[in-house]
Amino acid sequence: MIQPRAVHTGSIREALPLVIAGFAISFVVVGGGIDTVSVFLNAITKATGWSRSALSAGVSSGALMAALSTPIVGMLVDRYGVRVPMTTGVALLTVGFLILAGMHEPWQFVAANVLLGPGFAACALLPITVAVTVRISDRTALALGIIAAGSSAGALALAPALQRITEAFGWRSAYMALGAAVVLTPLPCLLFALPRGRLRPAGTARPERRRKLRLAQELRQPGVTPLAAVMILPAVVSFSISVHLVPYLAGLGHPGAVAATALGATIGISAMGKIGGGFAGDRIGPLPSLRYALLLDVAALVLLQYAAGAAALSAFVVAYGLALGVQVAVIPAIAVTVLDADRFGTLFGVLQLAAMLASAIGPISSGVIYDRTGQYSAAIAMWVVAMAAAAAIAWGMRDAAPALRPAASA
Repeated sequence: MIQPRAVHTGSIREALPLVIAGFAISFVVVGGGIDTVSVFLNAITKATGWSRSALSAGVSSGALMAALSTPIVGMLVDRYGVRVPMTTGVALLTVGFLILAGMHEPWQFVAANVLLGPGFAACALLPITVAVTVRISDRTALALGIIAAGSSAGALALAPALQRITEAFGWRSAYMALGAAVVLTPLPCLLFALPRGRLRPAGTARPERRRKLRLAQELRQPGVTPLAAVMILPAVVSFSISVHLVPYLAGLGHPGAVAATALGATIGISAMGKIGGGFAGDRIGPLPSLRYALLLDVAALVLLQYAAGAAALSAFVVAYGLALGVQVAVIPAIAVTVLDADRFGTLFGVLQLAAMLASAIGPISSGVIYDRTGQYSAAIAMWVVAMAAAAAIAWGMRDAAPALRPAASA
């Protein structure tokens, strides 16, 4: 059985450069580089006549490569720290955006995304998340929440900015501007803010050697299966909602602009949930915060059944956005009490891979249900059951925090 590791003593004030760097990378690389894909697809289709299926194949290829490379990035972080994988990621992103800006054939869009997927995986949130959870013990969840909020803020700010650049100068110029921002933002962070060498808890001596378990054995340790469940089930539901919310609301009679605004509003509110979840996680504990967030998610999905009314729709947007943000902030803080510290990046990367692959089931199954029944009621019921199961599993998990507190005062 994995024994709870000693709590590290790094404070959020001492690690402020790391938090600022994480927010900047999240804002530009995730919020701009990943969350603005739809801005370009329509413009490329109009300018080139390429089919949506060809472009969608490129996006899907990038997402698949990002998912498959996540455990490899985690292993590199465990072995070398954040600088080696992030430097590699910057190189891949550079080549990928150069291809995008100069492409003339659909296959080049696919090739670019095959490089961009691992580039984003290596340069975005996984290395920063591992660094924060390992190096910061004082208000870890708050630090994670602030960093994660950067992606929401980045999507809200950069999507319209890129749309304006596209309309004024064309999609190639927009890709050049985005690529320059995505590539250049991590460089000063690598030089001045991110930790050097292997990640070790701040203020602690070199960890004692213990018998190394195989990866499969590590994943069978107590607490890992429930952790995987509370990562996978909400991911399946949230991806389903991101794909099907707009057509569902349109089917209820809401104008397209209202449906799209509701989806976008969940992103903005999730930023508040990430920061609020950080405060809550540090005050009452990450696991209790997750439990309440999952219950709020269940309530939000029940409200979604009545979203034909403006009040129910507004309540859903607020509740779902807040709950989603809290989960993003506290899951890594829970994981660090469950997974082996020496292989945290690898193990957390494997669980993220499982969540990313499993999340693809949600939109597909929801689409099949709609095609066969002509409505989303059964799909939403499935979402409620999945989220309720996650909440039940979270309530059955053991909070490792009390076991860790004595070490903190030693």
